[in-house]
Amino acid sequence: MTAYSRRRLLALGGAITAGALAGCSGAGNTAETPEAESTPDEASGSILRSVSLKNLDDEARTVDVLVQQGETTPYWETHELSAMGGDGDSSLTLDSGWSTDPGEFQLAVRLSEGDTRASVSSTELPDRDCLDLVVLISQDGELSLLRNVSGDDCATDAGGNSSEP
Repeated sequence: MTAYSRRRLLALGGAITAGALAGCSGAGNTAETPEAESTPDEASGSILRSVSLKNLDDEARTVDVLVQQGETTPYWETHELSAMGGDGDSSLTLDSGWSTDPGEFQLAVRLSEGDTRASVSSTELPDRDCLDLVVLISQDGELSLLRNVSGDDCATDAGGNSSEP
């Protein structure tokens, strides 16, 4: 029987250990896969139903609104809001242009005058089925983002308005 040197035994032991660890962490190990998978029907996140713009200031304001969902920017528009009590609309409700599927989103707004900005991410908000956000310009010209807490959900009446007997 041949005698193995200490160096050769350590190399052999290291190779066996590396092989054993590689087998445990390889792509063929699927023991945790069923727990990590989610079904496609279980979409998570909130639905951005609407964004309301309200100007309480005595001056007309220009507001840029940006909605991002994932890697896309489905909504990016500039809106003119009249002064409170002046001619024209000092409030506006936006309810289209972005996906109404549950998921993560970001809303960013900017007042053109003074370059004042505010933003919110759905990950920063408590979990809700449906969100209505309000962009408020105060009497002092300050910009705020608020949540409408009316308690409404996004449940739709699929077929509930049918006139069939």
